[in-house]
Amino acid sequence: MASMEEALQRLSSTTEEFDIALLDQVIAAAYDPVNPQRAAANKVLMTLQENPDLWTKADGILERATNFQSRFFGLQILDDAIRTR
Repeated sequence: MASMEEALQRLSSTTEEFDIALLDQVIAAAYDPVNPQRAAANKVLMTLQENPDLWTKADGILERATNFQSRFFGLQILDDAIRTR
């Protein structure tokens, strides 16, 4: 997997297609208590959640994510969008 900084850049890019497989990897790292990149992965997820346009990716996350925690992340994004818009 790419470094968490690279992952954040790729997931935040407006010119590249949203990489759901990469999101699955970041979320797996964030939820793995022995992963040395756990803190960095959590930071990536928090930064992504601050993006006001992330809700537009939620449908793809829910449809194509293979990690159930990624799907939950997608649902959290939708929930936040509904509550704040």
